[in-house]
Amino acid sequence: MDSPILMNVSQGKADNRHQIVSISREVLLYLGIVILGVVLRIAQLDVVPLDVREARQALAAWRVVYPQAAGDAIVPESSLLFALHSFFFSSLGASEFTTRIGTVIGSLLLVISPLLFSRLLGRGRAFVFSILLFCSPVTLAASRSDSPVIWLLLLVVIGLWGLWRYRETRQRSYAFVTMISLSSAGLLTDSIGVFFLLALALATAFTYWSRDPMIDDAPENEQSNRVGWPWGYGIGLSTLVIVLVSTLFTLYPAGLSNIGENLITGFRGLTEPRPYTPIFFPILVTFFYEPILVIVGLIAIFRLFRSDSISTEDRFLVGWLIFAIVLNLIYAGSGPEHALLLVFPLSGLASNLIIRLVTVEGRRYTPVWSRWVIAIVVIGVLFALTIHGQAVARSMITSQSSVFQLVSVSAYNVVWLIIAVLFTVICYFIASTEWDEDIALRGGGLGVVAFALVTGIGSGWHIAVQNAGNPVEFWNRNPTSNQTLQLRSTLFDLVDRETSGFPELEVIVLAPDDGVVAWSLREFPNTQFITDFRSAQNQPILLLPMGSEKFDLGGPYVDRKSTRLNSSH
Repeated sequence: MDSPILMNVSQGKADNRHQIVSISREVLLYLGIVILGVVLRIAQLDVVPLDVREARQALAAWRVVYPQAAGDAIVPESSLLFALHSFFFSSLGASEFTTRIGTVIGSLLLVISPLLFSRLLGRGRAFVFSILLFCSPVTLAASRSDSPVIWLLLLVVIGLWGLWRYRETRQRSYAFVTMISLSSAGLLTDSIGVFFLLALALATAFTYWSRDPMIDDAPENEQSNRVGWPWGYGIGLSTLVIVLVSTLFTLYPAGLSNIGENLITGFRGLTEPRPYTPIFFPILVTFFYEPILVIVGLIAIFRLFRSDSISTEDRFLVGWLIFAIVLNLIYAGSGPEHALLLVFPLSGLASNLIIRLVTVEGRRYTPVWSRWVIAIVVIGVLFALTIHGQAVARSMITSQSSVFQLVSVSAYNVVWLIIAVLFTVICYFIASTEWDEDIALRGGGLGVVAFALVTGIGSGWHIAVQNAGNPVEFWNRNPTSNQTLQLRSTLFDLVDRETSGFPELEVIVLAPDDGVVAWSLREFPNTQFITDFRSAQNQPILLLPMGSEKFDLGGPYVDRKSTRLNSSH
């Protein structure tokens, strides 16, 4: 007969082995997310040219790293992007890839950031949270552009994690993490950062106001948590970090002016809309690209407020969503990437509902695999509905007659649409009769979510790569034409012919010195930016906008229509 001590020891070893296996699986899952995320974000990263905002931020750092570059110094809006650009330009050279790689790294950290709260949310819910961020088209599109919003959100998440850990442990190091992260988010990242922090402060007040005094911490406990907060050391460390980052670790003292530019641009954005963007654009982007996430998030909110109690983290996410919507309603200078401020809390709220769809059992015994079978069937039906529905829609759009005629629509697609709808109804009644109505709904919900995740990756790829230069794409309000890459290639062909590969040619450009054309000419130190056609007469190489033929340039030029490269050589 075994002794109790030996039995306890062996049981403890078994529990430890089970814990090690569980942790290994979790690490492998997150590692898979990171690897797939790297592939989706780095592939063809340098194929899409920079837009105007990206080019201006990149030129600001390039002209510091390469003082011989043509053009005046530029004060960037984001000090953190300025530091990242300077680092990568110094080590790897200036290109579209090195301009965006810092944001790519930040986006990967943002996608797995729910792992920080795995003990608070639960491991399953934190993983679902990460999956929703990984598959979000808004997140993917913003990750492949040089967007400071990625770093704004990442620093906010780290600051919230530090605040939560400080409340638990009362260790000053977590308070320092919170103050450094939040102050950096407000002053070093996006121009909307200060106002977003204000929105989060209101969300925190909402969380405290909506608490249940019988369940949550009492007010006097909140007061005790505020006692001992290291304000002095925290403010000093935060100031030191902000100064070091903005001045490139004191190598560029003029970088302190970047903080003022960030604040000025932020306040200007309250009244000045971004060019070519409609009103309430981030909200429209969220509804346009994330309809399933919006629906699931709203259902999750409805279920939360119908439950007996709401956890503190869920109340905070609801407050975050509410005040982020208010911010995007009143902030005129927001762009499509600011939809991330809505997508993040929606993903957190939706993860609560999705994990219940996966884990909660039905009202009576049902097989474990039943909901997954239903989910697979729903995915197949949704693919059929999407494919044939798009075919029917295209037939209606391309119809020559002003009056819709059924003959213009393929009967094959119409029949499959009818079959898919009937199949859905029949499968629902069979599943609810055989197993459980609740299980049928849960399986259907999982199928819809899985379909949205798969199609979301494709939608994000279309935004960021395939349709990046297409102004019809809702995300792209002022895209850069791919012909800018052809312009650069043509210039280097001239360099190889005239100066044996050294970009010493004198190029006269009628374009701003902080835009896409200036970025294309970044290695040409003898570039001159002009504002008057008269300055372009009799110059060897001219870069002029389309429609310049009516001006007298002083002599015959070889005209490249596609790139508008004019040369007297």
